[in-house]
Amino acid sequence: TGTEIEIFHLQNQLNYSIFTYVHFKEPTLETNKIKETLEQKGKEVSQSFINIIYYYIKILANMIIKKIKEFEENGYTILEDIIPQNEVKLLNLELQESADKFGKNNNGVTYLATTINFCQSFDKYLIHPDIKHLMLHYLGEDYRISSTSTQINEQNNKKGDWHADWPFCVFNGGNINKPFPKKVLHITCIFMFVDFDKEVGSTLVKPKSHLLETNPTFEGDPYYGDYEDQINIKGKAGSVFVMDSRLWHASDVNKSNKRRTSLVVRYAPWWLNLEVFRPNSFDRKKIIEEKNKFGSLYPSVKKDAFSKINDEVKPLFEHWLEK
Repeated sequence: TGTEIEIFHLQNQLNYSIFTYVHFKEPTLETNKIKETLEQKGKEVSQSFINIIYYYIKILANMIIKKIKEFEENGYTILEDIIPQNEVKLLNLELQESADKFGKNNNGVTYLATTINFCQSFDKYLIHPDIKHLMLHYLGEDYRISSTSTQINEQNNKKGDWHADWPFCVFNGGNINKPFPKKVLHITCIFMFVDFDKEVGSTLVKPKSHLLETNPTFEGDPYYGDYEDQINIKGKAGSVFVMDSRLWHASDVNKSNKRRTSLVVRYAPWWLNLEVFRPNSFDRKKIIEEKNKFGSLYPSVKKDAFSKINDEVKPLFEHWLEK
């Protein structure tokens, strides 16, 4: 007998299929016995796999339940080990190169909007199972990505003001007015490419503030001070900080000797109107430009960049594809 193992991998697909074949030249009494033995062993192996799968499903379910509880109570959670360590450094360099070449620096923060146009290497992590579970739970099926942007806090950058993300920020046009609905409408994910701690000026948050019906942007001039209960987010490179977009947060000062690279990805339900972000759109002209308001701008996804995105990730960007 001879055994062959074939592994099939289709381009732009994330899943692998493994098949094992046992070939017999001619059926005999001996090969029939071997076949019966293999069938029995196959059943045992299959059951072992099923047991293992059920075991890990239980672990995963418990982990997701824990993360959901953290998210609902505090307004955020940390998903660990989303990006493998051997990929983190490469992606960090690629994001920095793209941001340095195509982005802009403002108050010590290098920023690049619609990063997916310049770098697609991170795309598969946007649908990591841990992220996907949370998005499905809060945003339902057919959720999509509203924006991707690189944010690099350089050494001694200026501290940012306290705010919530769109659509809960009055400084960003097209916002929802207070009191805010008691529902998750938008989720912000910050992918960490260096270890996040106070030294590198990791994101400051005010836990549980997502439960309030307002935020500092509605209460007067920008606030750069401190809160007694504020904390710096902590997480290893390769982790993702996931927050309810209502959560009060601010950029802190990077006091380390390295650049604090992050990829900010926001997820939205299919029904949330994002057109105020799109250059030259009707909604942007009417809601932002004609009223002389500030509004974040995210250029459309270019067709050549879209063609390089994994097929399983493309549905998250189709709505933002250039026309």
